[in-house]
Amino acid sequence: TDERGAAADFSDVYFVTQDGILAQQNSAITVINSVPEMAPFRVGVQRGSVYETQLRRDLVNTGLMPAGNLLVYERAGDAVRDLTQNRLDLVMLDEPVAKTAVTQNPALKIVGAGLYQQRMAIAMPNGAVTLQIKINDALRQLNNSGRIHQLAQEYMGLNPDEIVPLPTPPPVTATPHPTATAQPCINGMQFVQDINLDDDNMKDPPLMPPGVPFTKVWRIRNSGTCTWDSSYYLGFVSGIQMGGQSTFINGTVPPGGLYDVAVNFVSPIAPGVYQSFWAMHNGANQPFGDRIWAGIEVTGAPTATPAPTQTPSPSIDFTVDRTNITAGECVTFSWNVQNATAVFYGAKGSPWQQVAPQGSRVECPPVTTTQQLRADKPDGSSEIREITVYVQPNIGAPVITQFSADPSQINAGQCVIVRWQVEGDVSNVNVLRDDVTLWSGAPVSGTYQDCPPGTGTISYRVEASGPGGSNQRQQYVTVIAPTVPATAVPPTPTIPGPTPVPTEAPPVINSFTASPDEITAGESVRISWSIGGGAQSALIKRNGVVAAPDIGFNGTVTDNLNDPGLVTYRLEVTGAGGQFTFQEATVNVLPRPEAGLSLQGPNWVLQSYFDGTGAMLSALPGTQVTAVFGADNKLNGTAGCNTYNADYVVTGETLSIGAIPSGRSTCNDPPGIMEQEQAYLNLLPSAATFSTTPLNLEIRDMQGRIILIYEELKITPYN
Repeated sequence: TDERGAAADFSDVYFVTQDGILAQQNSAITVINSVPEMAPFRVGVQRGSVYETQLRRDLVNTGLMPAGNLLVYERAGDAVRDLTQNRLDLVMLDEPVAKTAVTQNPALKIVGAGLYQQRMAIAMPNGAVTLQIKINDALRQLNNSGRIHQLAQEYMGLNPDEIVPLPTPPPVTATPHPTATAQPCINGMQFVQDINLDDDNMKDPPLMPPGVPFTKVWRIRNSGTCTWDSSYYLGFVSGIQMGGQSTFINGTVPPGGLYDVAVNFVSPIAPGVYQSFWAMHNGANQPFGDRIWAGIEVTGAPTATPAPTQTPSPSIDFTVDRTNITAGECVTFSWNVQNATAVFYGAKGSPWQQVAPQGSRVECPPVTTTQQLRADKPDGSSEIREITVYVQPNIGAPVITQFSADPSQINAGQCVIVRWQVEGDVSNVNVLRDDVTLWSGAPVSGTYQDCPPGTGTISYRVEASGPGGSNQRQQYVTVIAPTVPATAVPPTPTIPGPTPVPTEAPPVINSFTASPDEITAGESVRISWSIGGGAQSALIKRNGVVAAPDIGFNGTVTDNLNDPGLVTYRLEVTGAGGQFTFQEATVNVLPRPEAGLSLQGPNWVLQSYFDGTGAMLSALPGTQVTAVFGADNKLNGTAGCNTYNADYVVTGETLSIGAIPSGRSTCNDPPGIMEQEQAYLNLLPSAATFSTTPLNLEIRDMQGRIILIYEELKITPYN
């Protein structure tokens, strides 16, 4: 590619491969001549292939194709199978594979090829002119002798007429290595090592008390050709966030450079194993490179005042078969309500759903959740019962990052759109309605339209399995019978007027929030919504620009905001009859704090230090404890009585200080000076991270606790 050409020199192209586009033989699609022509169709691709990347870049991200039209499969063969079963319109894959599929199945045809060509060449260091000439000579001989064609026939099954002609090599000039035109760079990130809290690939996650802050530090490499600047950040992508926030790059990281990046977390309260996945993002909020994670095991819950026991009610019986499960397992809620005018059920914080006085629901919560039951009494009062189910993550199993079935209530004969996305090591995905399999071997990312028969409450479920276990998500949809107008006594004849036109139910916005409503530039907000009524489509705008098109009826997204100012989110909903409604939420984005002082350079004087039990002690009056971080990676200063020195290493915001020998002098004034000195010298080697403000330097240990606070020592000139 042009991007790789900017990072290395290459030989002449020795082989060209390209895509092939499959359709059914009886399809009305006869030819695809350009990428935009694929936008109206449901297209299947293999996960991680260049075709997924290119179609997402050229069609989905540009808004030409709805995200639901690009279906991503774990295996290309599954996409071809679904094409023959009318679940897809097109499949894009390597042309030799497409030709093999047509040979094996006459019901298929190739309707396009060559929209994305891939040129094969040999990479070498920039400026290796002599090596480049020798390799090109060897490739030229292999090509002229027909050996490359023979290898293609032997190992790829290609006939001579199926081999794409090679591009004409550039003419050799007197200057074998001309100055290249600047090309767009490519982003890449490679995980190097865990600096702390190594979980041994989740075989031995570090033990952590509940509800305590901690800092995870990774060493990563810029494996691309773009220089990372302050617009690049490590951001949360999946798993359990544990309060972690995006961490922006401090300074710049050139291609090939190493960088230690840290994220501050808070361990969950509930015991269990937790894993939080993160990835680097560029200034356009696009993730790239290896995914890294923080994994811990919370050892036990702190002693707490038990929640008050709900007073038993003789008219409400609300139970669940289990209150502690692993993600992917399901529980059954059951209820029996007496003497109520109406009964409602739902997750805490979600819209209520009216249910029969006696019934049950199977729920498969992905995280700890609380379900509620509300009974409205004849006297106008209401009584609410609630049950919490605690969910422990299923580490290693596929993660279902998105699942919805919209709308949640329909009339008989109407249809539901099911959406899902699965990440991780996936072997199989199934989509079900109640216990009926709608799609076996479904893509890891896709949509499905279903028009359920009959009326009543039905469940939609997605199941994902892999070598590390299985997971599932479930959502209910209520199907109601259309209202049949009652036969009425003919009215007294009147003067005819305009015939009333039946109207569709208007769209309804149940809730729309952007939280928190005030952040600092570089942080994220969580946008949640729920719509219903006669809603047909919806989108979210950010300051008048579409930020999330074609959203579901219920959902949550995270948006990272880098620029200070007032941001207005607007949820716009359109009904089946063309009715329109909207709701807005605003977020105030504060400027980032003023850049702090450099660690190196200032003379730092100690203000306070950690006493080892949770308190910060002020430096003794009459003492001066100093620190100077030199450019030669030497730390020097006075500990109050003795001077000290040590080696130190700083990468990004991580700080490592070597061992410090004890001083030989003893001081008695003021009292406690030697105890303070020893405590200070013991704290320095436990440093893990640091941060500065225009006035202060703070040093933290591996658990994220502040252990040392300094201020800049101002030296006033003598006049």
